[in-house]
Amino acid sequence: MGNLFAVNPKRFAIAGGTGFLAVIALVAMLLLSGTAFAAFPLSGVGGFTISADKITGTGFKLYPAIGETEQTGAWGQAAIDLASANITNLVLAKNINTESALGAYGIKSIDVVVTGGNVSGQNLRLRVTGIQTDSTSFAGLEVQEHKTDNPLNVIDMSAPNLTLDKPSLNTHYLSAGSITIPNMKVKLIANMKDGSRIGDF
Repeated sequence: MGNLFAVNPKRFAIAGGTGFLAVIALVAMLLLSGTAFAAFPLSGVGGFTISADKITGTGFKLYPAIGETEQTGAWGQAAIDLASANITNLVLAKNINTESALGAYGIKSIDVVVTGGNVSGQNLRLRVTGIQTDSTSFAGLEVQEHKTDNPLNVIDMSAPNLTLDKPSLNTHYLSAGSITIPNMKVKLIANMKDGSRIGDF
C-alpha cells in the first residue's frame, strides 16, 4: 500500500497550477490597490457567495491552499483565518442548478439565501477563489515570502486588523469556532425559466 500522504508532483501541478495563478492574482490585487477585486464566480469552479455591508476582523492571515470545490476535487484557493470578525448585514447565497431535476416544472435553479443582522464570530476559517470590495484597509499589514519546496508555504499575508467595505467573497469553505447571527432568515427562491422568481421575501 502506498503512503496515503504522498503527493504526486505531476498530478499536483496539473490540479493546482491554474488555481495558484488565481490565488497569486488575488493576493496581488489586495496589495496593489485600495480596492480588492477578483472576478467571480469562476467558470467551472463553483462556490457560494458571502457578502455584507462591512466586515471588520482581527488576527487576519491569508495563505495559499488546495481545497475541494463544487466542480473540482482539488483547486488552488486563498485560505483566510480571522481570530474574530464582525459582519454587518450578512448575506450568504448559493445558486443550485435544478434544471435536470425540476426543469419539467419550469424551475431552472434555486437560490438558497441566508441573511442576518450584525453577526459576530470567533476563529473563522474560509477558503475563497474571489474577493470584491469597495475598499480594503489593513493595520500593520505584513507580506512575507519563504524559501521552501512547498508551494503552499511560498507567501503569506497577515495583519492585526482589517476592514472590508461592501465585500463579496466567492467561498468554498467556512467554519467558525462560535458565531452569533441575529435576525437570521433562510430563503429558498425558485428561478423560473420565464425569468420570474418565486419565494423572494
